[in-house]
Amino acid sequence: MTDEVKKPKLELVTPPDAADIDALWLDPALGDGLVDVHYHDIPVGKPRDFFRVCPHEGYRRLTEIYTHKVENQIDEQHYVIAKPMQGVIAEARRCTLVTVVYRDGSPRLWPLKLPKEGERDNEAWSSARGAAKAAMKVWTKLIWQRRAYMTRDALPGYAPDPDWDKLPSFDELVRLAFGEHGIIRNKNHPIMLELFGAPAQKTKASSEDDGLS
Repeated sequence: MTDEVKKPKLELVTPPDAADIDALWLDPALGDGLVDVHYHDIPVGKPRDFFRVCPHEGYRRLTEIYTHKVENQIDEQHYVIAKPMQGVIAEARRCTLVTVVYRDGSPRLWPLKLPKEGERDNEAWSSARGAAKAAMKVWTKLIWQRRAYMTRDALPGYAPDPDWDKLPSFDELVRLAFGEHGIIRNKNHPIMLELFGAPAQKTKASSEDDGLS
């Protein structure tokens, strides 16, 4: 029989520059920055993917909103009308502003239009409100067919129910969504000046030039 050659045992030695690796990390209780989400910009408009609508009453409000459509652009801009200015803009509409959440937890605000007093409701508005109500319970997606919205429910296992407690307050969502210029409080708002055909305001430089001519 041949003698069995014994291989020497390798002793693993931690390199000197890696001995204090554990000391590099901060306390895990401080969080890792991935679960603490901070929102900086909240989109406004109808959802474009599977979504849920927050069922809590505190996350929806009845208001008046003007939707500004820029020529040759697809995207729309939405403006909340403050109470002193409500009823001034004929193109503005009463809306229920609801909170929508996507599968990744990102929120958006969706204005659901309502008919004016004495005005007939239409299929587009009523079907959108119906879709929002359904989305309080299931993940669903909007499908436009002819004059109304249909809904397509996601397959089982698409995503768990949203953790609504992770949402910022509704007021904070509105602040992030509309910002300082997204609320029309008086007739000096740029949108008001544009809508009612206000004359172009001269800059200080142009006024000085006029005085020299």
